[in-house]
Order: sequence, then C-alpha cells, then structure tokens
Amino acid sequence: MPLVKLDIPAGIYNHGNELDSKGRWLDSSLVRWTNNAAQPVGGWTHFADLENLVTNGDFKSSTGWTVSTTNGTLTQSTSDGTITANIGGTAGTQYGQVSRNEYSALEASTDYFVEITFNSLTGGTVTPRLNGVVGTAIAASAVDGVTRITQTINTGTLVNSANTGINFLGGAVGVISHFRVYKADRKYRAAVAWVNNSNNPYFAAAAYNKIAVVNGNGVSYDVTPSPTPSGTANASQNTAYGGSTYGSGNYGVEREEDFSVAEATVWSLSNWGEDLLAVSNSDGHIYELDMSAWALAPTTTPMTKVSANSLVVDSGGSANPSEVPTSNYGLVVTGERFVFALRAGANPRKVQWCDRENLYEWEPRVTNEAGDIELQTSGSLMAGVPVRGRTLLLTTTDCWTATYQGPPTVFGFQKIGDSCGLLGKNLLASVGPSAFWMGKNNFFAYDGTQARVLPCDVHDKVFTELNRSKVSHGWCVANQKFNEVWWFYPANGSDECNRYVAYDYRENHWLIGDLTRTNGADSGAFQDPWWIGNSAVYRHETGYGHDSDPVFLESGPIDFADGDKVAKVTEVIPEEDTQGDVSLKFKTKFYPNDTETTHGPFNPANPMSVRFTGRQMKLRIDGDAGKNWRFGDLRMRATEGGRR
Repeated sequence: MPLVKLDIPAGIYNHGNELDSKGRWLDSSLVRWTNNAAQPVGGWTHFADLENLVTNGDFKSSTGWTVSTTNGTLTQSTSDGTITANIGGTAGTQYGQVSRNEYSALEASTDYFVEITFNSLTGGTVTPRLNGVVGTAIAASAVDGVTRITQTINTGTLVNSANTGINFLGGAVGVISHFRVYKADRKYRAAVAWVNNSNNPYFAAAAYNKIAVVNGNGVSYDVTPSPTPSGTANASQNTAYGGSTYGSGNYGVEREEDFSVAEATVWSLSNWGEDLLAVSNSDGHIYELDMSAWALAPTTTPMTKVSANSLVVDSGGSANPSEVPTSNYGLVVTGERFVFALRAGANPRKVQWCDRENLYEWEPRVTNEAGDIELQTSGSLMAGVPVRGRTLLLTTTDCWTATYQGPPTVFGFQKIGDSCGLLGKNLLASVGPSAFWMGKNNFFAYDGTQARVLPCDVHDKVFTELNRSKVSHGWCVANQKFNEVWWFYPANGSDECNRYVAYDYRENHWLIGDLTRTNGADSGAFQDPWWIGNSAVYRHETGYGHDSDPVFLESGPIDFADGDKVAKVTEVIPEEDTQGDVSLKFKTKFYPNDTETTHGPFNPANPMSVRFTGRQMKLRIDGDAGKNWRFGDLRMRATEGGRR
C-alpha cells in the first residue's frame, strides 16, 4: 500500500465543535511552530523574588543549616551554595535531610510556596518540609529545573524548630542549588523593563499596594511610595440585587454577564528616560522614581508623588503643584517624551500632557507645549502605547491615534476605529509600528493605518472560557524573539491568569495553553523575556525546563478515506524533522459518537510498527520533561477495509 502523508497545518484551530477542527491541531500547551514544525516553547529559570524570602535562597551560609545522613553522603557547599547528594539505600526510605531552625513567625491558615531548584539530580526522591508540614515526594530528574509546591500552614507559629528543609529518600544523586520559601500574598499585575543612562537593566513590578524594582543581578528593592496608596487586590463582581441597571434581565433568573465589576487596582508603569513613572487606577497620582537619587540609596529611596515635588513656578513666582493632574486612570510616555495622563482629573475622556521633557509643567502656556483634549468618544480611556511615529490610545469602545504636530496644537488626534474597544487595561501590546489587543468579543490589530478585527482560529475557545469578572487581571506581552503576542487570562473558575492565547504574526497562526503568570516584559532591556509567577520573576525562553507543566499537542479528528471506510494502520514513518524525546499516541473511533480507543505511547522511530484500526483518528504528542524536540509530518501505511 502507498504511504499516506499526514500533513497538519501549523497552529491551533479550536473554533466551534471538535469536528470543525478536522485535519487541524485542536489543543496544546507550551508548543509553538517554526517553519511548520512543532516544538516546545522555551523554558524558564527563577531569577528574582518580589517578596521577602522566609528562608535564605541558597546554602552558602554555614549557619542555620543542619545536614545529616544515615546512608551515603549529603554535603553542603558554602562556596557555591549547593547541596550535593549521593544517597544509597532503598527507594522510598529517608536516608538524609537538610533543615533550618530560623523561624520565629509563620502565619496560620496561610499558603506558603516552597521552591526547590534541581541541578542534574537523578534517582530517588526528595520531599520538602515546611514548619513540620511534609510535602509530596518529588521524583528526581536528570533535567535541571525548578519544582514548586504550595503548602498551607495550619498550626501557626513554630519557634526554633528544625522542621523546615528537604528530606532525601533512597537513591537521590546530584545537586540542589536552592531551597526557597516565601508567602505570595500579592499579585503583581503590572511590569516594565528598561535601562538607565549607564545602560544597566532594571525591571519594575507593581501589586495593588507595592512597587518593587529588580536590578540586573536579581536583587529586589521595595520602592513603594509613602504613604502607601490604597487599592484593591482583586476584582469583584455584584450579581445580587442592584448589581446592574434597573430592569435588566428576567425576574428571578441569575445573571451571567450582566453584572457590575469593581476592577482590581492595576498600576500603569513606564520609563521616562531612565526614571520610573507609575499611576494607580485607585490612587490616581503620578509617582516618579529618580534613578540617579535611588542609585545612591536603593534601600531607603521610594517613589515620590510628582505633585508633591513640583518645580513649577507660576506667574506669581510661587510653586503651583495643583497643575499636575490627579485622579488619573493611567499614563503613557510618548516617543517624543511627553507624558499622557489618561482620564485626567477623573474625566473619562480627557487626555492631558505635560510640557516636552518637563514632567513638572502641565499648565498650557505660550512658552511651553503642555495641553489637554477631551476626546469625542462614547467610551472611557483605558490605555495607550507608543507605536512608530505616533501614540495609540484605546477606550472601552474605540481607537485613536495622537500624532505630534508641534506648537500651537502640539498633538493631532484621530479616531481610527469603532467598536474595537479594549477589554482590560493591560490587554494591549505594541510591536514596532503595529499593536494588538483583546476586545470584548474579538482580537484587534493596528497595522499603522487603521484598526481591524484580527481573525482568530481559537476565538470560541478563548471567549467561552474567559472569566469576564476578572478581566482586569488579564495582560498582554509581545515576545518578539519568536514573532508572537501573548495574552494571559483567567479561565472560568479561576481568579488568576491560568491560560494563555498567543498569535504568531509572522506565520499567521495561533497557540493556546496553560501557564500561570500575572505580568511581565518582553526582552530588550534584558536578553530574555521576564515574566512574573507567584511573586517570583522568571527568565523565559531559556532551556526547556517547564517545571511540572505538561507540554503536549493534540489534533482534531482525521478521517480515513473521508470516513467512509475502515483503515488498518500498520506502519508510521516520521519525517526527518521529527527528532528528540516525544511520545506519540493514536486515538481511534469507528463512529463520531463511539468510545475512543488509545494506542501507544510510541517512541518515534523510522519506521515505527503500529497496529490500530478505525474510521477516524486523533494524534497526540507528549514532550518529555525538560527536553527539546521537533515534530514534522508523518506518513502512514494503511490497508483500506470495508464499510463495516
């Protein structure tokens, strides 16, 4: 029998029901395509913590750590901060431990995150302990990477007890470089990366009541303004009586989407030259971190309110801090170094900007270029981004551009799209002259001229599972190393962003998957993208360590002979592009509503002997943990049977 080529186009198609994805890839996680070959997205490594650690992050300190073993060796290295294990004995039996007794206070009924970084650990298992709570045994892996677990402390404070550390079970061999414990009580929903005037990179992240700055060495500093602006950690909804407009819905019927939502506090962060600017949508003031002053005393120099430090001198010769707009929703720094305050003075349509290169001059005068405008829009300003040659502004209903024209008008504003409003404050990203964003029921793109709907092959999947009451938690980031834009969003049943959808704008296809991240920044200031997960900053697209997150790809239905006849498959031959550590499964049916039968897993070989029969087939690919691989097309040898 001739070989039949199984040629599935790149990208995910999950739009409608499963049969609509016939001959396409239906589902995936942490997979992308390059030149029509599937491969895992890059992995990640821990770089910094935005919250204070409960324990030290390494084993360099000779004090506090207790190392013991009853079989083999367990060695603490204070020079490079590692624990080297060479444990024999019976698998599942504890033969060694490393522990600390530094605790003075742990909160009861509180989640703490335990993170262990493996470096070529093989055999056996390790088990984390926190305050006497024993975690789940973790199988050692030859792959470098990070394993994180969550433990809830129910017993409250335990003082000076050697009850936190790692248990080593029989067979563990290799190195552990870090053991971290921290409480993730804040979600960082805004981030920005930039370089200072000395070309040193920095990363800033903001939770509702904290702003942290991380330097290029991974050291984190608290720069929260004092007094700390108030805010709301999470979005909330009101589906009860009075939660929507009078007369909406049917009496006695629970509303699904017809409810009022109180947004989470989400900061706008941007660099103004080397300095950091911030605006909270709850506080409304503009804050600045002067990097020159901060560098002299990074532990004691917080961000300061611009209005309180105004250098403006009015016509009467006195300072006039009232010129700086307050009650702002967000800000944008334009390419011409103006600062746009959005919803300035609590006006939902007002854009106000300072004088060029002067953050402290906001009152329009004949001697400056400060100004303001109230847009003729039915929506409320949400966010903006600089694009090549202009600044893009999004409201809840439409899209505008601001183009610098110089005095006397300074900026010209033009509406370039209707019914294309932004769904959430952080669901927008720019790429050169273009921009991409998520609207209420569609994705949109700005191509340098106009706003347009971006056709989406996973539209139904994303907008059906989107938790609309938590859209203010969602965010968007460009990943220009791979010509992608990623949106993270909370799926139904989740308060935090646990799903992503990504668009490859060069090869025009879509990706989906599971990954918990709260915000981040593209590469540029740093070599790799920096994304935040559970108060930790991770370097992404480094290696292929994905913690315990599964990496897989699964097709939609594939008919044999148009589903008319039964086919018996006896041989599969992978294309030369298929290489690396993956396993293949084939799922067959005889009828659309029939029970699915799984065959495999099979390790790709050339050729690969199989034996399965059906009218319809699905293909699933599972990548080995921490391994790189590529998957091209397949050819199958099938014998055509009858219709029965």
